[in-house]
Amino acid sequence: MRATLAKLTKLDWVSVFSVGSLVFLTFLPIFWDVDTSGGWLRNAVITLAAVALTSIVIAQIALRGGTAVSLETLGRIESTVSRAIDKGAVHEVPAKLINDELTDMLKNAKEWYFRGGSARWQRETVLPSLAAKTDQPVRYNVQIISPFDPELCAKYARYRKQSRPDDPRADPEQISMELLGFLYAISVWAARSKISPDVTLLHRFSPFRLDGSSETFLITVADMKKNGLKTSAGNWFHASLLDEFAFEAGYATKLKLPLEAQKARGGESVETFFNDLRMQNPSATATWKTTYTQVDYEAIYELGRVENV
Repeated sequence: MRATLAKLTKLDWVSVFSVGSLVFLTFLPIFWDVDTSGGWLRNAVITLAAVALTSIVIAQIALRGGTAVSLETLGRIESTVSRAIDKGAVHEVPAKLINDELTDMLKNAKEWYFRGGSARWQRETVLPSLAAKTDQPVRYNVQIISPFDPELCAKYARYRKQSRPDDPRADPEQISMELLGFLYAISVWAARSKISPDVTLLHRFSPFRLDGSSETFLITVADMKKNGLKTSAGNWFHASLLDEFAFEAGYATKLKLPLEAQKARGGESVETFFNDLRMQNPSATATWKTTYTQVDYEAIYELGRVENV
């Protein structure tokens, strides 16, 4: 008996109470002399109906919650099983699992490829993770839109605004500054680790973001509600992505990064870094019309996330 009662959920107890109330109201006038005048029976029926309705509502809420949990669990199981069955295939990754997938990919990566937008995750997670790998040089292949091209930054900002209407970072100047912070961060981390960066500036942007290594790639878009696509080595699609990355680099502008970033002492270091970068890359920075103040350079330094390097 106790075992049976222990298994009852809150919803079960509500149902038991509803049935008990129905039985009580049914037999009450039979065993006791109850005055049913004055609307007693009507009030009793209304009360019972309210209890029954409450039970139904709770059941629906519980069902919805259980369904949501079940769907998410099934999504995880489906993704895991599909990868186990065919590692060479292209798999769809649910939007909620993309960050987990990227983190797992990064843990075992011996090099990293990135093509994308403002590169916030690169600054916050990828660079520190790659810098922690000390047993061998780590190739870091980067393709980003040129932060020195205001028109290109404006085009990307409009696309980002369409994908994320409430994103305050979908601003051309903000995107340019975040990418400048990314370039500075690459140099700082490379000066303090075995990261070997290869940075090219794109003259057009793609809506697809590419993260991965020679083992796996994950393709995503700016809309964080959209699923991603993951492919592994041994699949023609993965090989084609590597070829396409190299092909695109041939039409992009290779960027030389100054070594002076190893000092990393704030806005003054950032200003010196970009003055040197402009001298070493005159064609890549030809359209860059800077009116940055010391406050702007301090902001770029903070966007680089290198305070604790």
